[in-house]
Amino acid sequence: MHAYATNAKDRETIPLYIAAISVMAALLLSSVVKNLQWQVPWWLDAPSVMGFYGIFYQAFDKFFWQLKLGDLSCSSIPNLQGTWVGKIHSSYNDSDYDGIILYVRQTWSAIDIQLRATSSISNSTMAAVNTLDSSEATLKYEYVNEPYTRSLSTMSMHRGSANLRLSPDGNFL
Repeated sequence: MHAYATNAKDRETIPLYIAAISVMAALLLSSVVKNLQWQVPWWLDAPSVMGFYGIFYQAFDKFFWQLKLGDLSCSSIPNLQGTWVGKIHSSYNDSDYDGIILYVRQTWSAIDIQLRATSSISNSTMAAVNTLDSSEATLKYEYVNEPYTRSLSTMSMHRGSANLRLSPDGNFL
């Protein structure tokens, strides 16, 4: 998986919220330790805020960013994870290709996109998710395409880019 860019404001605000929650958790831990009259060494107590931050950030990155309660969500970055089946239109030869399978693995901070066609496989090398400039979120990515060994001899490894739009209901990419 690799990092991806986004213009969602989440990446600016959520680390601040996680930091504030981490400070509160460290204060709570310190209060509990004090009330239990435990003696904690300084090297364990001092970095507790950063420890909580790391734990909370990882939990948000892997799980909480994708939670939704009705119309409320923890993040405005769309969850594109899953297997998408469809067709593509190639600008190289102005043709459509059916039977395309797109696999997306995603966390809040990283993504991996793999496209499988009948004659080749593509893997993403970089990506961006645009959420602000239109009613439909867009996923743009650069890929490296490698033909299968049984493919036509005219096919060769190449780099390219793709632009996908997510429907407003989130059912079509």
